[in-house]
Amino acid sequence: MAFERIRSIRRKCEHSTKLALFIVFYTNMLDSLLLTAVVPIIPDILLDLDEANFHSRNRTLYRNESGLSLNQTQSQSLTQKAFSLSVSALNENTKVGWLLSSKAIIQLIAGPLIGPLCNRVGYPIVLFCGCVVILASALIFACAEMYIPLFFARAVQGLGSAGTVIAGMSIVASRYPDDRARSGAMGLAMGGAAFGVLVGYPFGGFMYTFVGKISPFLVICVLICVDLGLQWFVFNLSVTTENACRSTPLHKLLRDPYILIVSGIIMITTMAMSVLEPTVPLWILDKMHAEKWQLGLVFLPDSVGYLVGTNFFGIAARSIGRWITTLCCMLLIGLCLVCLPFATTVPQLILPHFGIGLGIGITDAALFPLLALLVDTRHDAFYGSVYAIAQLAVCLAYSIGPSVAGQIVKAIGFPWLIRGTAILNLLYCPLCLFLRKFPRTDEEIPVIMSHKTKTENYTKDADTENSSFSYGRLCEDD
Repeated sequence: MAFERIRSIRRKCEHSTKLALFIVFYTNMLDSLLLTAVVPIIPDILLDLDEANFHSRNRTLYRNESGLSLNQTQSQSLTQKAFSLSVSALNENTKVGWLLSSKAIIQLIAGPLIGPLCNRVGYPIVLFCGCVVILASALIFACAEMYIPLFFARAVQGLGSAGTVIAGMSIVASRYPDDRARSGAMGLAMGGAAFGVLVGYPFGGFMYTFVGKISPFLVICVLICVDLGLQWFVFNLSVTTENACRSTPLHKLLRDPYILIVSGIIMITTMAMSVLEPTVPLWILDKMHAEKWQLGLVFLPDSVGYLVGTNFFGIAARSIGRWITTLCCMLLIGLCLVCLPFATTVPQLILPHFGIGLGIGITDAALFPLLALLVDTRHDAFYGSVYAIAQLAVCLAYSIGPSVAGQIVKAIGFPWLIRGTAILNLLYCPLCLFLRKFPRTDEEIPVIMSHKTKTENYTKDADTENSSFSYGRLCEDD
């Protein structure tokens, strides 16, 4: 009797769109939680390892040169002084940069392979397997004590993230066939990633400082196990073949100059954040002598700014004009980057970091709907390929940014790395002007999901005789 009741509840859960949306939200949150929790932990672990190795080498050196065994106090004093003179925290930027970028590199490679896999076995199984891989990554992080295992753990997470992001968004799209409902549901699903980023930095910093290195990863492992249980209960994990969707080929979208400009903006603005993650913790350790728990709070303003930007400025960006909103946000990011190296205390970093996060959040809120509009007006109305290009831009930023940042810091220093990133954002700003209007294809009206909303959601520009389209004049039916 109880078994039959459980089966009845499970059947109801399988058809619940809200429960499916919650699982995707929860999965995205856990992925981002693990992604950001390690940022304040890894630099300090590597510094401790290097300092321990340095002390061990110098104690041996002193014994060999003097023929005497120094007492513990003398040894610690001499080696600590030598370490402070010869080893700087900034020397770890290269190693930390490559470690943090390994996830994005693996995700970049695995992403194109996930789509065909989903068609073969179904979205739920890919989502489940991706979560299992992320669980394995968290366990490796908990056990790792050296650089190579930490690097491997981060790379493994990239493989799991590639599966959970693509399969999760596909589940939401399939459960919400109505275009308007789908837009809201996907916004909530992506909000899970933003919430994970918001919590991850302080969570990792506080847990590492006050409880220990293993504790944050064990908590994440428990939360992932809960997620896997929910997926097993709600989703049908049997192998199913998804119907292939007709869409514009990826190579054709990559030849569209407007899609390339938008993707370039996404990459450049995201790179502003990707170069900060591996370098700022080491910089404040070296220059400000910050406490360990403060490392997790450094990126909290970025997360708050991004959350505010993505959730509250989408409609404003459309009303003002997405091109001018993007232009202003890139200027804001550049200004905040220029100001950041002048900070001398941790509280002085709050405003620049908040501005950077806010600028990136508003830019994403403005440009991701624009990508869909470009597909509607210039290509077949299928959005999977164009958002795969957007994800490619983000992965490139997080793979190139951290790995290159470490080398640049060693060559010219942290301040000029940040100023160079600001200059890159400012130089890209003029390309936003090309997004004010863009030529349409031969079709008179964009093809979208609903024939009713096709005539209600879009209005023709006054320059239709010139076959151009101004997205600043869009109006939507409430």
